[in-house]
Amino acid sequence: MFDRLFELKDVLARQFRMPLPPDLRTEMQSVTLHQLEVLGVLKRGSLRMSDLARELDVTEPAATAIADRLVGHGLVERQDDPNDRRTVRLALSPRAVELMEHVEKARRAAMTKAFDAISDDQLRALVDVFETLANASDERDHARKEGAA
Repeated sequence: MFDRLFELKDVLARQFRMPLPPDLRTEMQSVTLHQLEVLGVLKRGSLRMSDLARELDVTEPAATAIADRLVGHGLVERQDDPNDRRTVRLALSPRAVELMEHVEKARRAAMTKAFDAISDDQLRALVDVFETLANASDERDHARKEGAA
C-alpha cells in the first residue's frame, strides 16, 4: 500500500504544480525554490536569523546567505528587534507580501482545479486524513521537544 502511496505522490505533485501567470512568472524569475520557501516561512511573521535557520533545518550561515539574496532582491527587510537591540529580525517587504498573495492565489487555483475531480464527501474525508496526520506530527514534535528539555 505504501508503495502505491509513493507512486501517487509523484503523480499528484505534477498535477498540483501550478503554471504561473505571465506577470507572476516574470516576477518570480529571480526567486529560487529555497528562497520561495523562506518567503513562505516569513509570511507567518518576522523571525530572527537563528529561528529561520531552525525552521528551514539549515545552518545559520546558509540561512544568512539565502536571506542576503532576498534582501538584495528587495523581498526581505532586516528590522531592529524592539525587545533586543542586538537582534535583527527578517520580515517580508511590501513587495514580497504582494508577491506571496499572487503565489497563494495561483496555488489555490491549481488546487481547486485538481480537486474538481473528487466529490465533496471525498474531499471531506481527505481533509480528515490530513488533519489526523498533521495532529500526529504536532504530537511527535511536542514529545521530541519535551524529551530534549
